[in-house]
Amino acid sequence: MALPGLAFSNSQVVMLAACTGPPVTAGRPSRARFMYSLTSVNRKLIVSSSSINNPYTAAGGMQQVAAGEDEHELKLLGTWRGPFAMRVRLALNFKGLSYEYQEEDLANKSDLLLASNPVNKKVPVLIHNGMPICESLAILEYIDEVYHGIGPSLLPADPYQRARARFWAIYIDDKLVAPWWKMFVGKTDKEKDEGTMQTLAAVDMLEGALRECSKGKPFFGGDNVGYVDVVLGGMVAWMQGTEALCGVELLHTTKTPLLLAWMERFGEMEPAKVVLPKVDRLVEFAKMKRAQRALI
Repeated sequence: MALPGLAFSNSQVVMLAACTGPPVTAGRPSRARFMYSLTSVNRKLIVSSSSINNPYTAAGGMQQVAAGEDEHELKLLGTWRGPFAMRVRLALNFKGLSYEYQEEDLANKSDLLLASNPVNKKVPVLIHNGMPICESLAILEYIDEVYHGIGPSLLPADPYQRARARFWAIYIDDKLVAPWWKMFVGKTDKEKDEGTMQTLAAVDMLEGALRECSKGKPFFGGDNVGYVDVVLGGMVAWMQGTEALCGVELLHTTKTPLLLAWMERFGEMEPAKVVLPKVDRLVEFAKMKRAQRALI
């Protein structure tokens, strides 16, 4: 599913290009760098991170290089505000992988995006050695499988725990993200109220899920960030901006203390800091998009 203007997507499809390319290989087990493609000036911003042996430490310095230099095998097409592309960037950062990020203008989609995802023409798309993989949940599992042993694992080793993590990831897309959008842009008060009730119910359910999955530890994944943390992490800024956008307080110190503490903890981690947008900027953008929709 795609939400107009925000590039949401929640189906799970992997699409590989019908082309011959180099074999799939694991990334560099040394120092990772997050590379951002600035298409307007044909420059790339490179942020050096810590070693994959300690991927949660503070990011290092920044430098610019001309486009075309130091090409990487991983390239991500996304938008700065889309929670589905955001979760892929979070996964890459937490894994400590080096990648190139290209910001897409959804009003003027790049030829690379259209060629890489001709079925849905949506972000995110991860291109690995020339092969595109589409849809965020599928991309996350692909990253975890291909780069197994590099950085922290997203999915648990136990089959039951893996199945449970996948369940909650799908729940977040279907029961949190979808009704949140209805709450935000519903055409009638009834539609908005329905979205609000469904969103609040999902938040309550996720509070219980965090209690059960974490077993008193900091994250859904236990001691370390895992699959569900990354999936929900893409919504952190949107959830923080919900009161300003919809007049609804999603998280409360008495009703959802675990989720509130989780969100603060997650947002302070360096791999998340370099990805999550500023809430004020996000709110301003979302209000503008909602006003534009109202004029149509």
